[in-house]
Amino acid sequence: MSRIAGRPKAMTSQELEKLLVTGYGGGQTSTGISVSTDSAMRAMSVHTCVKAKSNGIKMMPCHLMRRSGKNVEKATDHPVYRLLHDQPNSWMTPSEFWGMASACLDLRGNFYALKTGLPGRPTKELIPLAMGSVEEVIQTPNYGLFYKVIRPTQDSNGTTGIGQSNGGHVDIIPGNRIMHLRGLTLDGFTGLNPIAYARESIGLELATEKHGAKLFSHGTNIGGVLTMPEGQYFKDRTKAREFMEEFNQNYSSVENAHKAALLENGVTWTKMGMTSIDSQFLEARRFQHRQIVDLFFSIPLSIMTSEDKTATFASSEQFSIAYVIYALMPYIINIEQAVYRDLLSEEDKKTYYAKFEARSLLRGSFREQMESLQIAVNTCIMNPNEARELLELNPYDEGDEYRTRTSTTKETGKEPAKGEEEK
Repeated sequence: MSRIAGRPKAMTSQELEKLLVTGYGGGQTSTGISVSTDSAMRAMSVHTCVKAKSNGIKMMPCHLMRRSGKNVEKATDHPVYRLLHDQPNSWMTPSEFWGMASACLDLRGNFYALKTGLPGRPTKELIPLAMGSVEEVIQTPNYGLFYKVIRPTQDSNGTTGIGQSNGGHVDIIPGNRIMHLRGLTLDGFTGLNPIAYARESIGLELATEKHGAKLFSHGTNIGGVLTMPEGQYFKDRTKAREFMEEFNQNYSSVENAHKAALLENGVTWTKMGMTSIDSQFLEARRFQHRQIVDLFFSIPLSIMTSEDKTATFASSEQFSIAYVIYALMPYIINIEQAVYRDLLSEEDKKTYYAKFEARSLLRGSFREQMESLQIAVNTCIMNPNEARELLELNPYDEGDEYRTRTSTTKETGKEPAKGEEEK
């Protein structure tokens, strides 16, 4: 509204619509369809990709790790560990929190969380800020950051769009109280809106989907045509409707498939097939789906099963690895580094860091797990208790020792007898 009031002359209705739509994370496209965060989620390609990446992030627990010399362990006693792994705030689970973070990065390019607690003390809670509640990120001349945030009040309980606040009080919050996840950025402090840059592709998919819905709602794609001899027709239109209803009742639907039809008085039946225009329409929809899934969201097409050929058992593992590396790993590293920057003190940064357990997405069959763990234990990469921990099994005595488990020789502390050393 401040941008409207500051203009030297009145705005046209088209300019006003463009400004308002842009303010909600969208804009007009060449197809005439306005694409915003809300309307983009109505495109099945976008919805499926956002949901798939969100579910992938939600499946991986996030741990706070501690370095102690050359050893690394989970810092379960640190307050930040509880926020990352157990409960970020009083009403959200960790999977809900990280799933929301992933969706916000896909739809807006930014995710903001308010850090609550006393200054100089550990963060008590992470409060996610709804999309659209951060009006502006301000960089001062000394490169400090401040966030202009709309704080909901009792008079602004309503919402418009996806999680967008319907009014409220504007607060200026310093950057040290905000955890900020950025997507692709050009200025260094604000992520680019992916929906705005893929607006035309998403708008074209919405347009083709709307065209298909209109096509079927108007019933222009008919199964066939009944033709009467030249000069013969129904003088009474009621008789014509009765004839058509009787024909459809006898020969339409799956139950009446492959029945023989009896046509009298020279009436002929002509079946209508799919035209080349219909085929091109379907191909256009497939192309838009591939473009959004593969190029925009970096998700392998095989994961979304959008192609005619689906993954086989032999290739499914490679598809899963590609999905983790190209689609999820950039988000995982982004979150881990943001936790290090925003949630740890300068003293904690010397020994602590965040780590998502991506290994949970790459689990094979039970036999493959056993064989890989057996190799790791036999080559002293892992000890038995570390392998049992991955399987959520309790440790046992002497399971922390690193030694080749295939050896049957026991250490007795005695010198070998003469002749036994060579043997």
